[in-house]
Amino acid sequence: GLMVVIIMIVTVQQTAVTLVRERDQGTGEQMAVSPLRRGELMIGKLLPWTILAFLDVVAIVAVGIGILGVPLRGDPVVLAVAAALFVFACLGLGLVISALAPSVDTASITALLLAFLPSFLLSGFAFALDQIPVVLQWVASAFPARYMVTVSRAVFLKGAGWSEALPEVLSLAVYALVVLMLATLLHSRRSR
Repeated sequence: GLMVVIIMIVTVQQTAVTLVRERDQGTGEQMAVSPLRRGELMIGKLLPWTILAFLDVVAIVAVGIGILGVPLRGDPVVLAVAAALFVFACLGLGLVISALAPSVDTASITALLLAFLPSFLLSGFAFALDQIPVVLQWVASAFPARYMVTVSRAVFLKGAGWSEALPEVLSLAVYALVVLMLATLLHSRRSR
């Protein structure tokens, strides 16, 4: 669960703040007139945070298994696929925030509110989801951390494979796709 909180904060916060800071400093406009296509430019902006998030996943899993002795009973491929989808969902959320936030301060506060609080309180990490009010359970389903905590617990502790984790992995895939499409739409409107 802690892996989910760390990755969500790093990816959402840093993506949102970095892109808004670039917009404020005018470097985004300078890059827009370069021969790079928009897709290449966006990949270049997101690649460092993607690599950092994947390195975080590997380091946290290694520390959990090697130092803390957390057993990895399930399929590591399920965990890897879910983690990749989770990272893309979080990056997309950071992109949405960067497209909507008018300033770096607003992006930072919004990212913290949307990354830390839901990933800590509404993901099942701090409180069991079946023990919180139904309304908050619905709110929790609007954040990718809820699905990733379920997958990581199932794979690490319950020995889950594809059949057990498939609903959450598919939810992460849909979430990542929707939020990345929304971010693309918002950024293309903002650039016009």
